[in-house]
Amino acid sequence: MPKKAMSKKVYIAIFLLVLLVGIAVVAAIVYTTQTSSSPVVPGVTVGDTFTYKLTGASVLGSADAVTPGYLSEYNGTDYYKVTITGINGSVVSFDTVWQFTNGTAVQNSEWVDLSTGADNGDFWAIYAPNLNVNDLLRPKGYDELIVNSTGTQTYSSSTRQTNFWSIENVFTDINDPTGNTQRYDFMGVYFDKQTGMLDTLTNVQEYNNPQYNLIITWQLTNSTVWGV
Repeated sequence: MPKKAMSKKVYIAIFLLVLLVGIAVVAAIVYTTQTSSSPVVPGVTVGDTFTYKLTGASVLGSADAVTPGYLSEYNGTDYYKVTITGINGSVVSFDTVWQFTNGTAVQNSEWVDLSTGADNGDFWAIYAPNLNVNDLLRPKGYDELIVNSTGTQTYSSSTRQTNFWSIENVFTDINDPTGNTQRYDFMGVYFDKQTGMLDTLTNVQEYNNPQYNLIITWQLTNSTVWGV
């Protein structure tokens, strides 16, 4: 075999080897970046309590519209209290008391994984602490929701940094084959940046058949962590 032909093949082999090594290195870097994210460390501690005021309002827009019965649970609420009872990795356990003005109460033991968003109860609005704009709310979750903005919230005896996220969706009633029965749904949530705990939640639901709107709110009224 001629010497020049041999040299050319050697150069090609070396080039291909270098290229493959480069690709492997890049892949390793990407893999390491994706899999070595810091674990979520909750910003709340055992014994912390957070108490909320719940309200519900309806605006009826057509003669056949009726206010849903469950809305009375919100307007009949005395308070909703969350007490942190355990921390296990990124999982926060807590007890909830939904106290009604008629003297009855619903008590539950619940948990939420701050990393994935998995939960087992009615209350889920606890997030990782110290998130910034464009950070994922649930680093290992599937919804890919992010922090939209940051700001400050002034309370009676303190000022706290807050994060905000929101989402809008349109849902179609599967029982209507025409697809014309829809619900517009808006969710906006402010939460404390340092602890990750819910401050304010607003849920607006607009129905078109029949026409009526619902507004549900959660508002922090007391906490053992800071003066509200």
